Amino acid sequence: MLLINRNPQTLEELGSTYIGPLVFNYFKWLIDNLNDADLVLFNSREGYFLKEIWETYRDNYDLPKSVYFKTSRKLASMVSFTNEIEIYDSFRLHRYEGDINDLLFDRFGIKTNIPKQWIDTKKELPDISEWIGTILEKSNKLRVEYKIYIDSVIGSSKNIVMVDSGFQGTTQYYLEKVYGYKFKGKYFTYKGNLPINEAEGLYPFYESKFKNNIIFFESVFIDKVGTYIDLVNGEFVNSDWEITQSDFEDKQKIIEGIQQYIKSNISLPHLYSPQIEFGDYIFDKMCQREYIQNESLFDSFKHDNKFVRNNIKKIDRK
Repeated sequence: MLLINRNPQTLEELGSTYIGPLVFNYFKWLIDNLNDADLVLFNSREGYFLKEIWETYRDNYDLPKSVYFKTSRKLASMVSFTNEIEIYDSFRLHRYEGDINDLLFDRFGIKTNIPKQWIDTKKELPDISEWIGTILEKSNKLRVEYKIYIDSVIGSSKNIVMVDSGFQGTTQYYLEKVYGYKFKGKYFTYKGNLPINEAEGLYPFYESKFKNNIIFFESVFIDKVGTYIDLVNGEFVNSDWEITQSDFEDKQKIIEGIQQYIKSNISLPHLYSPQIEFGDYIFDKMCQREYIQNESLFDSFKHDNKFVRNNIKKIDRK
């Protein structure tokens, strides 16, 4: 019977025991399914540490080139708008809940100072007709600038894998739709609700618990900077929130624990279904309040997602 340490004392232990199996399974699956890829894009801020972990495998595998790909749902959606209908349709993919001023800035980069109005696009779409022209102008400009960046990253690569946690594959969907690129999405979990030709996930979306715990994953796998929200004259612009140095050091310790687990298991030749199920199971246990008693290990687990709501919160375990 497998004994699990329910009383980890360090962040390294937390990372090794509770996140290590989840991440190890994913990278083993990813490497086994590269299919002669010549470039791997590690998307968004979570790509910062994912790429670092990817390098852990280089001594054991002949891996293709990889890039920490600066993107976000905000950037990918903004380059896609060519008419008013597409702007309103974007709310069907990603809900927004908050004040109208925050919505206009966080979703479209427009600064306003109008009377406060609470918006919940799941209940009713807002009237943003006054700003449609401005949004389309910004979209046109960003579309040109962002293509220059993407082309510089891709170069002559033809078989390109795109990596992130999932789960809709929004970035892949928009960039393929707008620019005609072809990517192979390899996600931790994938819902399959968008018309993407090549995308799959390791952890089954409807059967696994990962989708319910994804904010814990995104809280660990994060860069020091805020979300990538714009690109102006070749320089990326980030949101004004940045992780504190102490919180970032906590993330690094968790990642070190994950890497320790990977190094201890890297020679395993095959990935079996029970391993995949266990990785999902033990990560879910970490996210349950009563399972691990040492609450101080979760002090740095915060979540910022201004694309859907303008608040930063400490994540509470269920």
